[in-house]
Amino acid sequence: MPSSSSLLLSVGTILSALSSTAVATTYTLGDSYAGSTFLNGFNFFTAADPSNGFVKYLDKTTATNSRIVKMVGTDNYIGVDYTTPLTVAGGVGRGSVRIESKNVYNKGLFIVDIKHMPGGICGTWPGFWSLGSGTWPVNGEIDIIEGINQNTQNTMALHTDTQCSVNGRGQTGTQSRYNCALDSPSGTSGCDVNAVSANTFGAGFNTAVGGVYAMEWTSTAIKMWFFPRGSTPKSITADQPDTAAFGTPLSNFEGGCDMNTRFKNHKFIFDTTFCGDWAGNVYGDTSCPKYSGLGSMDACKKYVAENPAAFQNAFWQITYFKTYKVIAAAVFNPSSTIVTTTRTSTAATPTAMKKVSTDGTCGGTVGNTCLGSTFGNCCSSAGWCGSTTAYCGTGCKQSFGTCT
Repeated sequence: MPSSSSLLLSVGTILSALSSTAVATTYTLGDSYAGSTFLNGFNFFTAADPSNGFVKYLDKTTATNSRIVKMVGTDNYIGVDYTTPLTVAGGVGRGSVRIESKNVYNKGLFIVDIKHMPGGICGTWPGFWSLGSGTWPVNGEIDIIEGINQNTQNTMALHTDTQCSVNGRGQTGTQSRYNCALDSPSGTSGCDVNAVSANTFGAGFNTAVGGVYAMEWTSTAIKMWFFPRGSTPKSITADQPDTAAFGTPLSNFEGGCDMNTRFKNHKFIFDTTFCGDWAGNVYGDTSCPKYSGLGSMDACKKYVAENPAAFQNAFWQITYFKTYKVIAAAVFNPSSTIVTTTRTSTAATPTAMKKVSTDGTCGGTVGNTCLGSTFGNCCSSAGWCGSTTAYCGTGCKQSFGTCT
């Protein structure tokens, strides 16, 4: 007959195994944007530039007919109009493209392979970034690739509305500002990290035929890595990325920021604008051409308008953009019990172990539980996770979360 201590050991072993399993995180491929279907996953933004750039964003038909978007082999080329002379007085900025993903995302791993970017040219302000829904920056902004004018190093940044700061630890980049909130002294600049290598942005990046950027967004941190061409980890090329083996990130945004509250429902954006609130306002501080009697913004617009050929190399050449979803390990259901007798002990049955929802869905054939999800702990009658009465009240599925 087993001793009581043996039974306790068996129970402890089971709970330990379940506990360690619950915190394990792996990634699986979600959406893949590549090749001739790349643009199918994006909307073309055609409204006025929210950052007040001297730009006219083109619709898909116009951009395609003008060869501003096209295929280069199996890569996607996204450029600007580099042939049309303009006048500032005409009021219409230089033709360009801003595309925004149709799908929105909440946490995960996001990897992009880029051979060429538009950066390092006077008057330009290119970016690859994600933006939360609603009024800026209530649901956050994550800048993965960004720079202006003649910048040679990449700037990565976070923007939130309030109560978000980082500690600047565990990264190879240089922290400039530590408070990410709009209502902080950082204001519209947010919290930013500057890369130290010249192959991370602009001319240096393009000379080296680019590389791969990765951004991991979790409940505790937002991290970014850059892998120059030829150094991409094998786990990425195998579509089984292992961030634990990526090394020290270029930027590591963590500290006093509730990532679950400050960053929600993000679409991913590629764009190139001109001048605008950042590039235009500091244009006068660069070695870019100046004009007598004109301030920084007006000089920037004049240069962009009158020198179309300067922007022939202001293009993105993208091999792929891939999103990866978290696959949460089995989660122990506290409502299940461990039954012991004088002969054996039995752990919770496999049906009591469910995957935590990572996309807001629950129950059904997938069987995800809301318990422990970022969307709320209740599974509604319609199969969605949430925390209000609509989710936790009448029809709530108690087998896939909590109910009131």
